[in-house]
Amino acid sequence: MKSLFKVFMVIAGVLLFVNTQAQNTGTNPFVNSTHTYNITKGSIVGTTLAWSVTDGTAGTNFNFVGATDQTSVQVQWLTVGTYTLQVTETRTDVAGGLAGCPTTRNITVNVIANTFDVIAALVTDADACATVVNPVVDVSADGDNSDDTFGTTTRAYTVSMAGGDTGKSWSFDYALTDLSAFNLGDITAVNITGGTATGNNIVVPAGTTEVTISISYSTNKNASGTNGQDPDFDIVLTLTNAKDQLGTPDSDGSNDAATYSVKAIPATTGITTD
Repeated sequence: MKSLFKVFMVIAGVLLFVNTQAQNTGTNPFVNSTHTYNITKGSIVGTTLAWSVTDGTAGTNFNFVGATDQTSVQVQWLTVGTYTLQVTETRTDVAGGLAGCPTTRNITVNVIANTFDVIAALVTDADACATVVNPVVDVSADGDNSDDTFGTTTRAYTVSMAGGDTGKSWSFDYALTDLSAFNLGDITAVNITGGTATGNNIVVPAGTTEVTISISYSTNKNASGTNGQDPDFDIVLTLTNAKDQLGTPDSDGSNDAATYSVKAIPATTGITTD
């Protein structure tokens, strides 16, 4: 029984190791990812380096990004398959039949399908009424809406990463459309939880797989509307340029969007009397 248990543990360890290795690493890269490979030269002063891929075709199966004669090289892998990345160091101070006394190193690279995906989703129902505080207090008791508080309408989205390596950071650009056309004006917050925003780009740290983006605005403070009346409108979150820290793009190659349809509440005035 102990022997069987040991065999089981070895098999489980191997499976775990294989699964860990299939996480967009240099030896198991995702399609369209770019990886860096390094060597240290020998101590002989006069040598040259030459990197190559001995299988496949440049531009179809792989691309070198930058120089191929340095101690570091970057390769973008384009198609699924098994390839051999090779580097040869050759002496420049010998000639003739010695042919530079080359040393060659190989590494096997197994390019796998890209499963990295960034997805936008809604937190609540797609169709919902704007928020209103009932009853609305007529602050000046004059039927004027300009200083009344109808409430704060908030909508939240999640942006999640699936199929990628949780040990790597990831990022995306986002846009919230229809906001300028609606002329919200009184946006009180666009909150980002889980990532760091620089403009409309959000970087999410390793170990975090979900970001929340929420927008809040003052209900019925639409400057272009009659008496502050908001219209029905859509808030659309669109994602672009999603990638992991190695530059691996979103696997579906398309923009991802999620839409809220906000139903306006009436901009009823305060009650006046004779």
